[in-house]
Amino acid sequence: MNKILQWTALAALTASTAQAADVRLGLNTSATLGCEVGAVRAGLQEGRFGGFLQGGYCTSNVQGQPGSAAFGGGLTFDFYQSPSLSAYGLVGASTSLGGNIYGGVGARYGVPLLPVEAYIEGGLARTSTAIGTLTSPRFALGINYVWRGLDLSQANAGESRPSNISAPGTGGLNVDRNGTGTAAPEGPGGTPPANCNVSPDADAAAAESAARSAAQQALSSAAAAYSAIYSNVSYDISVGSANISGNRATVTGTLNLRATNRTTGEPVSGTYSGVVTLVRSGCGWVATGYRQNGGE
Repeated sequence: MNKILQWTALAALTASTAQAADVRLGLNTSATLGCEVGAVRAGLQEGRFGGFLQGGYCTSNVQGQPGSAAFGGGLTFDFYQSPSLSAYGLVGASTSLGGNIYGGVGARYGVPLLPVEAYIEGGLARTSTAIGTLTSPRFALGINYVWRGLDLSQANAGESRPSNISAPGTGGLNVDRNGTGTAAPEGPGGTPPANCNVSPDADAAAAESAARSAAQQALSSAAAAYSAIYSNVSYDISVGSANISGNRATVTGTLNLRATNRTTGEPVSGTYSGVVTLVRSGCGWVATGYRQNGGE
């Protein structure tokens, strides 16, 4: 059980609210309510806004008439987000059914530790024909493989992997399990912009606060995501002094994590020490990763 708890801690501590994008590649079908037997979808999301392109095969549903390829795309907006579940509205257009526009709502569900999520969408499609306008139901059911937290502005400066962890539908980190990631380019001397008027002591304190805040937010998300496994989750976070080098910083810290296993009723706990990495963002700092020193 301690091993699972350790994965929870690692998953949480490698999550943050850095501005980044999620890239999705998935398969779906609307065969039960629509014409697309199967389709491939590729999408991109940053924050609450996203979009996708899709191509598939659409049946004619007329005896003796073959099906045809169908292409389209859509825009999405997440009106609800949690570590494992997101709900969104969408609008789009497709060449299926002779060409249509559509709108509706959808939901995605995934476990933060896994780069896979399922989704379901429903709504209405509107098709114009030579003899009138047709309104019909639209349905899609599918699964996505997700690359979370890709920093597209730094695409050539580092690698982002499917093992990156962040809450579904929200920005995450460009960091692998070794704690490496993409940092912001360094300015002259690696100091805050002159208009920030920040002293070295205040700059270090801001880095320490950013590290603590990222850990607290991530652990709260992990506690919610693992509520089916653990109850009575509590934790203590202690951080050390920030080590600033140019526009990069590291902050050492220790996490004491406690919970109760719902299946056995046994208390579980762990102590983890490590280093939070940060990059400068304007007058402040943003966490970009976590490297564990070891657990006890």
